[in-house]
Amino acid sequence: MAQGKVSRPSRLLFLIYEVFLLSFSFVSADAQNPRSQRPIERRQSPVVNQAPEIPAPPSPSRPSTLPGAARISPAPAQLSLATAIDLAIANNLTTLVAAEERRAAAGVRQQARSALLPNVSGNAFQASVTENLAALGFQPGTFPGITRTFIGPFKNFDARAVLVQNIFDLSAIRRYQSSQAGVTIAEYEQRLAREQVAEAAALTYLEALRTDRNVSAAQANVELALALLRLAHDQRDAGVATGVDVTRAETRLAQERVGLAEAHTESEQARLNLQRVIGVPLGSRLVLIDELHFATESLPTAESAVAQALTNRAEVLISEMQVNRSELERKAVKGELLPSLQFLGDYGSSGITPTNTALPTRRVAIQLNVPIFNGGLTLGRLTEATSREHQAELELYSVRGQVEEDVRLALSALNTTIERVRAADEAFTLAQRELEMARDRFSAGVGDNLEVVSAQTALANARAGQIEALAVYNAARLNLASSLGRAETFRW
Repeated sequence: MAQGKVSRPSRLLFLIYEVFLLSFSFVSADAQNPRSQRPIERRQSPVVNQAPEIPAPPSPSRPSTLPGAARISPAPAQLSLATAIDLAIANNLTTLVAAEERRAAAGVRQQARSALLPNVSGNAFQASVTENLAALGFQPGTFPGITRTFIGPFKNFDARAVLVQNIFDLSAIRRYQSSQAGVTIAEYEQRLAREQVAEAAALTYLEALRTDRNVSAAQANVELALALLRLAHDQRDAGVATGVDVTRAETRLAQERVGLAEAHTESEQARLNLQRVIGVPLGSRLVLIDELHFATESLPTAESAVAQALTNRAEVLISEMQVNRSELERKAVKGELLPSLQFLGDYGSSGITPTNTALPTRRVAIQLNVPIFNGGLTLGRLTEATSREHQAELELYSVRGQVEEDVRLALSALNTTIERVRAADEAFTLAQRELEMARDRFSAGVGDNLEVVSAQTALANARAGQIEALAVYNAARLNLASSLGRAETFRW
């Protein structure tokens, strides 16, 4: 996972989601014309400019960018949104990998800390040695008693414990502090992973709810088409309508049955996708107990929401800590230019053999290491570390700006979807009234059922638009929660 960079699920996700939803609207001009007896076409409607939209949950036609579950849990009999989020966080590959990355960061910290702790080791050897004194400059006659240059073999034994302790090493201290910052970054990245998985789980749950509503709407359309077909038969039997009216009603019923089959397929796909994201056996029977709903709520001001997001968003916290870590890394390199102080000591026994003239010996020393010149290596590393620090600072400024944009767009989108839900509700009410009036006219024999089929199409479109508007509204609420860094605690 990239450190210090904004993960932009909130903006990008919401944008794709509404396109996905709108692509299934019944808005074909041909469908609005009852004389064109072709199946209703679904085409993509224009996307609202100001809506930063959420991604469509994964489906066979739209692969998910979020990995599925890496573990499987038993499927609950009833699944709430809170349970779905908890299961996804516990089972999804993204959160599990983030937890392992946090463990890896703790291991790096432990390695860096080892330079500040005592290093104790032991060694022992028993040797048989020969020496050539000529190699050391000693020739026969050079010193009294030296008559030959080859001596030995003789035995040598030594066993001791060695202690090395850094008394002062500023570079090692800074490296340890940098590793601590790395652990904090890993914790924030784990938090970011949880937010991303929670958002994806909520989206897939939302998609499952939407497709369930679509099934109910499609069933209502079939029942309405059956009722209107019976009316057409009755009117024909009464001599008021013609066979064309019956055929027209039968065609409309066939279209609605196709729509119902498609809705069932879409619902099954959405549920399989939800099961894959949260980590329950595929094909499990899930009862979703939360419902889509619309309730106006007071929204925070843009300024207070931005301030909250800058405090809570994991992306901002990661970038801030990345700046801190880069600064410590630069100071660690700079510390290599300073002297360091070490304590060295050993204690053991040496002699010919462990049992022959072996006596205890020791050494205690304070060692001062002074760097003088290493060909510019340290200065080059210092330049690199300084550049990385400046890059981290620039990235932090960019992240803060992106977070503010996310929040402002989320608030704007939510306001838009509120009006959209109200408009969709009004359109549905008007479509019901239009159908009722057209049915009354047909029953009275005033006209054929062209008006009825047209009103029936308008009602089906209005019903689909109502569901779509409600889903997009709840997606916008999720989008706002995500932009504030509260996707994990989001509830309908």
